[in-house]
Formats: sequence, structure tokens, C-alpha cells
Amino acid sequence: MLYIVRHGQTDWNGLDKIQGVADVPLNDIGRAQANIAADRLARFNFEYIVSSNLSRATETANIIGNKLNLRVEYDARLREYDFGKLTGMIRRMLDPHEIEAFFTTPTYFGAESFENAFARSAEFLKSVDYDKNILVVTHGGVINFMLCYLESGDNFKSYMFLDKCLHTHIDNSAVLRIRNLKSDMTILKNTRFYKLPRSK
Repeated sequence: MLYIVRHGQTDWNGLDKIQGVADVPLNDIGRAQANIAADRLARFNFEYIVSSNLSRATETANIIGNKLNLRVEYDARLREYDFGKLTGMIRRMLDPHEIEAFFTTPTYFGAESFENAFARSAEFLKSVDYDKNILVVTHGGVINFMLCYLESGDNFKSYMFLDKCLHTHIDNSAVLRIRNLKSDMTILKNTRFYKLPRSK
């Protein structure tokens, strides 16, 4: 099975700034969250960890890896979505028309195409050996693209990603699980995994 951890908190998370591929490190809360995640994951028998190569993810992965005695590998396919010119902006201060324009034509803002980000996220999911317990550390945007793939396979439409961004809340250091490519994604709350809601 694939277990997925969203990286711990950064100062930009606390300010509700769009991070994208900006290499923002964990703050003290984020490091504490990574340690808590490691404690929650200690009961699973993992083979290794695969992490995004952005520092907030690598630090989360290394904290968990050191605590659970697991090696960490890095995969650029797990990097966060690149928001281009919106990087560093505070979400609640964005003009609604600007948001609409962004989701219509993200490349106009120098951002990564949704199709490219979806393709690399899906490609990673397809490369996993689900007979082994693998731990992944990545980002909220990538997790949303993964959800899109689990729901609709390769039939990706940009509105699906927008729907996920608006309706799926994934906390920093949250633990999620995918049994196989035909399963739902579930989220660990307290001691049990619960299915995430489908798109509206």
C-alpha cells in the first residue's frame, strides 16, 4: 500500500501564502508535526520513503526516516504544482477574476499546465508496487492531482482539480493511504482510516 504524508507546516502555510515550487523550509510547528506523524506511522512496516525534493518535504521525510530508521529517496514528480506569478501571494487577497483567469489559462501566469502536473502525479502512482508498504512525502496540490486520477483515471479535466482545491482540506502532516489504483484514498484520523469524499 501507498501511505502519503503532506509535509509539515511552514511560515508561508501560517500566512496562507501560495508556495508552489518556492523552497520554503519547515517552521518549528512543522518539525513537531513531522515527529508526530512519525509516531503515528511507527506501527506500519515500511520499505522506504519517497519524497518530493523541495525542502519542506525533504525535511519532513528525513525527520520521519530518522525516527523509523528508513532510507529516503527523492522523486521530482512529487514536487508541488508551480503556480507561476501567483507564488508568494496571499490566497484570501487574490481578486476572484484573477483566480478565474488563472484556472482558465494557468500558463498565462507562467504556471505549470494542469495537464503536465496531473500526468507526472499519475505516472508516479502507476510506478508504485502496491504489494509493498511505501511512504511518500509530498504536497497538497499533488495529493489533489492523485485524487483526480483515482476518480477518473487518465480522463483529466481542469475543473476536477479546481473542485479538489475548493472542497478537499488536507492538513499539514496528514496521513493518507491508497491500497491500489482501483481504491479510494483514505485519511487517517486518530487511529482509523476514513474515505475522503468524492467530487461533488
